[in-house]
Amino acid sequence: MSIFENIFRKKKENGQTSPSKPRFYAPDFDKYDEFGQIVTIFDYTLNSDFAVANKAGQTINRLFNSVQVFKNKQLYDTFRYLRINKADIKKFDRFDKEIEVTLLCIASMNGNGYSREEALNRLIELQTQRTIPFILFRLADWVTPIRKKAESAIQKFLVAENTTYFIQNHKLISWLLQVQRADLSELYNQIINSVTQKRLTPEQLKGLNEGDRFFYFKSLAKTGLIDSELINQMQNDKYYLIRILLIKHFDKVNDIKPVLINLLSDKSQKVRQGAVNLIANQELNEYETVLRVLIFDGSTSVRFEARRLLTKVCDCDFKKIYQESLSKQKQIIGSILGLSEISDKSEIPLFQKYLDSNRARIRTASLIGIYNLDSNLGTEKAYQILETENPVSTRRAAESLLAKQGIDFKRLRKLYDLTDSTGKKIILRLFNQFSGWSVAGDFLKALTDNDKKIQLMARVFLESWNNYTISLATGQSQEDKDYVLNWYKKTKEMGIQVPGNIPFIFGEK
Repeated sequence: MSIFENIFRKKKENGQTSPSKPRFYAPDFDKYDEFGQIVTIFDYTLNSDFAVANKAGQTINRLFNSVQVFKNKQLYDTFRYLRINKADIKKFDRFDKEIEVTLLCIASMNGNGYSREEALNRLIELQTQRTIPFILFRLADWVTPIRKKAESAIQKFLVAENTTYFIQNHKLISWLLQVQRADLSELYNQIINSVTQKRLTPEQLKGLNEGDRFFYFKSLAKTGLIDSELINQMQNDKYYLIRILLIKHFDKVNDIKPVLINLLSDKSQKVRQGAVNLIANQELNEYETVLRVLIFDGSTSVRFEARRLLTKVCDCDFKKIYQESLSKQKQIIGSILGLSEISDKSEIPLFQKYLDSNRARIRTASLIGIYNLDSNLGTEKAYQILETENPVSTRRAAESLLAKQGIDFKRLRKLYDLTDSTGKKIILRLFNQFSGWSVAGDFLKALTDNDKKIQLMARVFLESWNNYTISLATGQSQEDKDYVLNWYKKTKEMGIQVPGNIPFIFGEK
């Protein structure tokens, strides 16, 4: 009788049974809701009372299938100490197939080699996709015959109907190359060859998530199996990394120009950047029209490369091009940014007019443009934007500019008391970026805010500061000390939990 039966043994009441024949009471399995609890109830699956065993099996199956991703080490550490022998494994036959598979999967992770091998044998016999991950795990087994048996079984699974399943478990397939106990590179290559042997249909591709599709296309690209159909699928895929993957294998594209033109207008900046870099190796005259569009791109690097390439095919006056575009109120954002990269401070009055635009992106572009031409003036404008009602995107642009220059603590502290929650978060992030002795006071102050999100941000920053102070080598001013200890006292009075070593850091007992 197991230890769990002894724990839950009870005497039947009201004289229904003899005191010398106590009755076993199983726990309430419905209350179990965590994966780790499988260990505490596994013995019940071996109970002679099938009603109890089946209820335990159903609970284990539910908990086991709640896990989305199985990891070899985690599973082994969880189930290695279960007391399972070969005779116990035979008892799994009495359950329905789904529960049986779950119990065998668990048994295959046991510390007993004989039990693992017997469970593996049964998993192989069942020939169901659910068993594949656990057969793969045995490829890293320290018992050689078990590894060989698992490898042979996986090879039999390499059939067309299992292709999608292997793709969806690509992380586990990649894990094979990390196994140190045996060289599984050959088996890995066999799986990849199986995956790429027959192309997936459009409907099958739709059923895969982004990571799965990337693995599939990457596997095909590695084998060199890139044709017009695959190129069309890759350039139209919604996942930008797949379109970047196409750029990396662009040497395999035959009809280059239409594909490249399509990628140059991609919504992803990274894709456009990769595509514009490819133009340098093409006949530039054929791309002059698209390059004239790209000089207005939202990406700094794309604009720069487009201008560089255009100078090789035409005598372009980019300053005039940008100015004329602005006069016609076309490509305003790209024109402001582009003009700020090639012009001088004489354009600042023009950019300042756009700071009052009703479009947030134009206001942001004008702020960046001013900063590009005059960083001091741009910094002042950034403070002014934080101090007034502005769109969140423009205020975040101001934050990024201030992060480059350094900050005026006194000015931002004054603003903190006047701004909204978005402004407070921006100021706290800036304080965190330029941590010194005094910012602990700002984080303590933020802990008293009514906004829970600000409190949470402040606590994270304060904990980070508390660790960071060990490396500070600068002296403390009396002003900084008084500022921090004042807010420390206020938070303690409000019952807010804060690091108790702050007074010690500032020389207080």
